Amino acid sequence: MKKKYWYPVIILVLFFAVGLFVIKDYGPSADEHIQIDSGHVIWKYLCGKFGWKIPEPLKDVPELHGFKNSFYGQAATFPTVLLEAAKGFTLDSSTIIRIRHYWNFFSYFLGLCCFALMISHLTGDSRWSAVWLLIQILLPRIFGDIFYNDRDVMLISWMMISLSSFYLFIRQPGWRTTVLSALVFAMTANTRIFGLSLLIFPFLYFIFSRNRRYILLFVPAFLIFWFLLSPIAWDDPLHVIPNAFFHFSSQQRYIDMGGTAQLLFFGKYYLETELPWYYIPMYIVVTTPLVTLLFAAMGIFSVIRSIMNRKRDQNTLLSIGMLIILIVVPAVGVLFHLTFYNGWRHFYFLFLPLTWLALQGVIFVWNMRSKLIHGAVIFSLGISFGLSAVWIAKVHPYQIIYLNPVFREKWIGKFDRDYWILSTTECMNFLLEYASDLSLNVVDKFSFVEYTIIGLPPQDRARFHTVYHGMQPTPFEYLFFNYSNTLTNEMNFDYYTPVYAIERDGIKLAEVFRRSHNQEHYGYDFVENVITSIHPEDADLILDGDYNTVWLGPDEDSVDGSVEGEIVFHFNGRYNLTGFEIFPAAGAEGFRDPVVSVSEDGINWSEIESNAAGSNGISFPEQETGWLRLNSWAKHQGISEIIFYGHSSAEE
Repeated sequence: MKKKYWYPVIILVLFFAVGLFVIKDYGPSADEHIQIDSGHVIWKYLCGKFGWKIPEPLKDVPELHGFKNSFYGQAATFPTVLLEAAKGFTLDSSTIIRIRHYWNFFSYFLGLCCFALMISHLTGDSRWSAVWLLIQILLPRIFGDIFYNDRDVMLISWMMISLSSFYLFIRQPGWRTTVLSALVFAMTANTRIFGLSLLIFPFLYFIFSRNRRYILLFVPAFLIFWFLLSPIAWDDPLHVIPNAFFHFSSQQRYIDMGGTAQLLFFGKYYLETELPWYYIPMYIVVTTPLVTLLFAAMGIFSVIRSIMNRKRDQNTLLSIGMLIILIVVPAVGVLFHLTFYNGWRHFYFLFLPLTWLALQGVIFVWNMRSKLIHGAVIFSLGISFGLSAVWIAKVHPYQIIYLNPVFREKWIGKFDRDYWILSTTECMNFLLEYASDLSLNVVDKFSFVEYTIIGLPPQDRARFHTVYHGMQPTPFEYLFFNYSNTLTNEMNFDYYTPVYAIERDGIKLAEVFRRSHNQEHYGYDFVENVITSIHPEDADLILDGDYNTVWLGPDEDSVDGSVEGEIVFHFNGRYNLTGFEIFPAAGAEGFRDPVVSVSEDGINWSEIESNAAGSNGISFPEQETGWLRLNSWAKHQGISEIIFYGHSSAEE
């Protein structure tokens, strides 16, 4: 066998080895808990449908119909659910995450193998499959996603497998290849509804091929397999596709997010329902290596040239289909207001037609048969592959932030960053080593710890106790912040100082803060008396240092559930105050957004400007005073403790 036939094999072996080596570096992504739950929901549905016994751990799992994420097909990831079922659904979440990551990677690797083999057969030269493999593997934007993104990149995996099976079908038409290809197409469409775009290929084959016998079998076989693989369709097959489109539309997202979800695009915030029409095309341009874009443009030219020359060979038909997907799908997305959120990940599958067209461009230029041109092609591809590989290694494991060099210097940090919150796992691992505390109390500011903590071993997971920013029941020692949707590299939180930052390519992805305890004083250090007409007998419980004893607000609510409360703190001296933190009683909201006033004598009051600070706090310009009054009109008032920030005037 000539050496050139080994090129794609060597690339695949190296890629597989690298993947197995780095897979441990990727923690859970933000959506993985959703997909795990979706698999459990479908298993429970199957148990009910076929009279199987529902496993005890799944007794409280929601029913499929009415489940928020019921339209996420699980056929491609169902082997992981079968493995869970074999273990009685008792596997720890960290083990499940690890299994799913290996399955994601294996699926992508299988797709690469199938597609590379197809290219070798189609072109008669395995060197072109080697070139395509390097183009596809060294797409920095999705390199990390192949381990944890079991929707968007899984769709790419099954698109590669689908097109390879379809190529086998058109080379060897028969009922076996028809059934195989229809089954794989159905798996792809089940993964994401955008997989339906692959039907353009049998449509083109039907139009331009003289052998249409088996293509007439292909479509009904596909529909039958898709139906069998999609339990959500079993009870209402006619409405499932339009319902699925609506589920993934911006209208449904608007309902889910209350119309407030925003995306960061070229340094500006856009509501998801008001994105510019060029959102997807420009995102493709800025997140694809330049040489790949250049050759893709040449590939498009070569396809148009083939169409004008009325070529109808298999390569041309595949290229036409790829071009149609690349152009039409984004147009449909804009026209029907499909959901574009978390960057453009729902449309990552467009990378496949893009890399295919880039290969066509390489072949087109190479066929000009000039040594100078051949040298230029080799040089440009070599530089592109080298730069991508170095960058992938440099920012590992946060390849999600990639922008190509033309846009990187000016626009890095001006798009969503680590929207998969992979950096939260690194923050947790840092804290597990940094802190000697047996119990780690963490405030969560957009880091979604609850989504990623499932990847930690049970003994580490048990150490973390988290609350969202603004809901602290006690003074938590640490705070996590994710910079995904921010335009700044520096965040400040009252009462906290930074101790660890995750930074790549000049931008911060996440940061760990620790409580400073600077000028921090419990109420009993400063306060002589608490005055309130609402349950005055319990007012001293605010000052006793015990978070289990509470003062509760008024007993009767107004019509809208809000009540007016007033608390006056008489200090045991004169103090220079800069703020305070109120810790809410269990099931209460503390004393939300109070109007703050100070007094020299407890009779004449001056209202001061204040701002929300920290997680439960209020800050204001330094005030020297002996009295502090809080007025709040809020629901479910209740305070367990208060901490003041400042110092005695006598200290100056």
